[in-house]
Amino acid sequence: MSCSLPDPTTSSDDAFASPLSPLYAAPRSKGAAPKDRPVYTPPLAVVELDGLTYTVTPDKRKTVVQVRFTTDASAPGFTDRVDLVDFRRRQRLARDVADLFGRQDREVLGHLAVVLDTVERSTRQEPEAVVLTPERKRAAMKLLKGSELLERAAKALESVGHVGEPESKRLGYLVATSRLLRRPLSAILRAPSGCGKSQLLEALEALTPPESVTFLSRVTAQALFYSGQDHLKHKLILIDEAAGSTEADYSIRTLQSKGFLTLQSPGKPPMRVEGPIALMSGTTSADLNPENLSRCLELTLDDSPEQTKRIQVAQRKAWAGGKARAANVQLWQDAQRLLEPLPVVIPFAERLRFPTRSTHDRRGNAKLLGLVAAHALLNQHQRERDAGGCVVATAEDYTAVHGLLQPVLAAEISELTPRAAQVYRCLDEAGEPLSRRDIAQRIRCGYNTAKRALVDLLAQELVTTLPGGPPTLYRVLDRSVLGASPSLVAPKVVS
Repeated sequence: MSCSLPDPTTSSDDAFASPLSPLYAAPRSKGAAPKDRPVYTPPLAVVELDGLTYTVTPDKRKTVVQVRFTTDASAPGFTDRVDLVDFRRRQRLARDVADLFGRQDREVLGHLAVVLDTVERSTRQEPEAVVLTPERKRAAMKLLKGSELLERAAKALESVGHVGEPESKRLGYLVATSRLLRRPLSAILRAPSGCGKSQLLEALEALTPPESVTFLSRVTAQALFYSGQDHLKHKLILIDEAAGSTEADYSIRTLQSKGFLTLQSPGKPPMRVEGPIALMSGTTSADLNPENLSRCLELTLDDSPEQTKRIQVAQRKAWAGGKARAANVQLWQDAQRLLEPLPVVIPFAERLRFPTRSTHDRRGNAKLLGLVAAHALLNQHQRERDAGGCVVATAEDYTAVHGLLQPVLAAEISELTPRAAQVYRCLDEAGEPLSRRDIAQRIRCGYNTAKRALVDLLAQELVTTLPGGPPTLYRVLDRSVLGASPSLVAPKVVS
């Protein structure tokens, strides 16, 4: 495959292998060529895929798509005016092209997905690099050299719209900052609909420089391969719903693990897309791809009545005209711009410990070290450098991360989601069968949240139901996975 965008200096006559019908000519303006010499607008993109060349030209709210054999431009082609964003229109176009050129519908539909990605990239305006004035640079540096930087970031996230959940805000900000590491972190926000996943992602986006973050709703299978060689490098990628990236799961996992993507097409030079990326997305699903989940920090958002009350209070205050002191978003963005993508060394790393319950804990240990490195990187202007120019992490960095991870780890049970582990412990501590509603009231969560957690526990044969009902009653069936809560090394050990 090859993909090219037109050279602005290329004449409209050179932009096409053969001219389109005058029906698709651009409207004539004052001073334009005579009517017998139609003026054509340059194509948005020319894409070669599996022996077919797709030329896409703008035409008001739709686009003109011309398809020809790559090796025989003189052969009859196909031209249609279509809205490429409309999936049904793309399906219809795929059928027509497949019939004419002897291809499969699904093959051509895949071609059109790549063409759409290419068109969207050609029309996308990338944020310009920001040159800080001396005043802005001094203000941002003052912020970076201040105390309790992560705590202040959490307060800034609160002021731009995300209420409560201090731990999730802190962890989210560390993940965003980790984009500058050689191996960034990723996180997935798991919660029922309406819990504030999008609000947290939007708050993190607000405090990150626009040139360093990309917010996406959907990622197609080929999109990341054609995003540009350095477009993703040290970027924070935010995906509103994890379901929107399922087509690109493999390329995302490769970027997370290797830090780059490569693509080899027949007869074409290899393409390489540089990472690394930090990825964050949200989901309501309790059944996630374990390969994806093992690479991510799992943040479970609060769906308790208390959190709902806090959100309602904030909503009423906003409608009543009450204005909280808003964070200086530009200041926080400038502070991130002054952070350098430096390597980090953790001198006390060999003294740290992480549970060894299963192979998942191998990546869990890496996440712990990654969070410590991200906190050190955030505070790089307050940390020493070694002879090689690496930022040297301190016990303060580990203390901050320990306070965030230890409560999560203490409540964790191997191979269970955080909510399923909470329901499991609730049933064990109750000492008697409980209904779904009983469990929801005891752990302060929604009924459906408890219901989904029980489905997970039943599938793993850890709980069982009693005959009779309604309501259905549940009791613990197997206590073998219960035991002493795992813990991290105390901060004083590394001091």
